[in-house]
Formats: sequence, structure tokens, C-alpha cells
Amino acid sequence: MRAELEHFKQAIYSPGDKAAISQDDLRSFAEQCVVALAVGGEGSRLKAATEAQQTHKTALRLPDGDTMTERTIRMYKEAGFRQFVALVFHYAQSVIDVLGDGSHLGVHVTYSHDPERPVGRGGAIRNAIENGSIPRTKYLIVHNPDDQIIGYQGSFPHDIVAGHFAGTRQGMLATAIVVDGTPYTYTGMQIQHGIVEHIEMYPHIPIPTHVGVTVFSPEVYSSFIELFDLSKKTDFESVLFPLLAKRKQLYSFTIPAECWLSVNDPKGLAKLTKLIQDGQE
Repeated sequence: MRAELEHFKQAIYSPGDKAAISQDDLRSFAEQCVVALAVGGEGSRLKAATEAQQTHKTALRLPDGDTMTERTIRMYKEAGFRQFVALVFHYAQSVIDVLGDGSHLGVHVTYSHDPERPVGRGGAIRNAIENGSIPRTKYLIVHNPDDQIIGYQGSFPHDIVAGHFAGTRQGMLATAIVVDGTPYTYTGMQIQHGIVEHIEMYPHIPIPTHVGVTVFSPEVYSSFIELFDLSKKTDFESVLFPLLAKRKQLYSFTIPAECWLSVNDPKGLAKLTKLIQDGQE
């Protein structure tokens, strides 16, 4: 089974390059960039915890007293990023209570509230562009804080910016941060003529997978205005990504799969909690 999956991987996946950038390059990019924290979703699979505390899942206190949102901000702050906007709706006040104006983290945080109803990440970004929370002249990194970056060797912000630079040199407008595959969450079977010939527990399925982090150049903002309206709930991955891919304007940058933890259900939250308790985060 592994050999067949590896053959499949070679057929659909070929990683791109990242540009060589200096600390000055990164600092200059950070000064011209806003990091948008996508923290407006309901988080239905963690509803028991969020409803009990009337708190957004990214504002839940972890064993060390930290939150997923603060962890994410701190990672970018260490790389020189200072401007953040939180895209809020569900339990918005809990996020505001945690982050305030960002001064305790050494950054500046503003807020863009979904208008009256949740509009998804696509609508939330359009709304933030229109209300000025995302200046039209600046780069944008969108990061879902429940997509935690764990044990990354080096600087994650540096590397994704270097990946985006490599893409822009080829005419790309956005860079999706991906892993080269994810574990299948069930028992995998190889079957011939109805007979099970091989069993593999949780096999690695080599389909590149978006990890909830995207880098955008300012030239893409007109597409947000054109494609998303504020009467619908729409994520940009399902609408904008296919369009950019068709136009050959969507790049990718790959990170190690073991460095990505999606905390969108009790199992993911428990894993993050254990990593923190064990000092492995």
C-alpha cells in the first residue's frame, strides 16, 4: 500500500522553492503586512467547551494560561510582525478580552466585526478591506489560530514569506501553506477481488492539504470585492482558490506535517493540551 501511495504522491505533488531572503527583507515585508486572525467561526465541534465558558475556542485558556490566539501572535511578533486584525463574530468579546489592543504582547491589534451575521472567511476579509482594517496597499497573512504550528525548526513566518516571494516572482498572487498529506483517520485496507490483502492503521494519504494559513499580495483584494458579498457565509478556499488555481496565480509552500496541529475538535484540543503539559509545544 505504501508503494502505491508513494507512486500516487509523485503523480500529484512536486514542491516549489522558497526564495533566499534576508532579515532585512523579512523586516521590510512585516512592516508592509497585516496578519489577520480568523477567529469568528462558531467552532461547533468544541461547542461543549466554548458554550460552558461563553468563550471563542481560540480564547480558551490552555494549561499554561496561554491561548491559541496569543500563541499565534507571539510567533509572528518574534519575526517582526506588529500589525494584527482579529476577524470576529461568535463570542467576539472573549477574544477582545484576551487580546485587548495587543500592547501586552508588544503588537497592535484591531478588530473587524462581521456585519450582523457570520459571513465566513471570504466575507470577513472583504469586510475588513472595505472598513480599512486591512489596508489595500499592504500584504496580508491570514492565519486561523486553531491551526497551531508546533515544533517548527527555524522561523515559520520567515519561511512562508520566502515561499511567497518565490511565488510572486512567477506571477503568483497568493501562497497557500500546505503539508504534503495527512493521516487517514480510519483503518486502511488494500483489497483485491474482495479479499483484504493488507491492513495499514491510519495510513498517510499524500494529498497536499491546506493548513489554514495563506499569504496574499495586495493585487488580490479586488477579487475579494468581486467574489464575496456580505449576505452569504463563504470561505475563500472554496471560491477564490479555484479561480486563482485556474489562472495559475496560486503558489504553495510546504511545511512538515508533524508541525501542524488542527485544533477543531476535543481530540485536537486534548493533543495540544498534552503537548503543552509535556513541554513539547
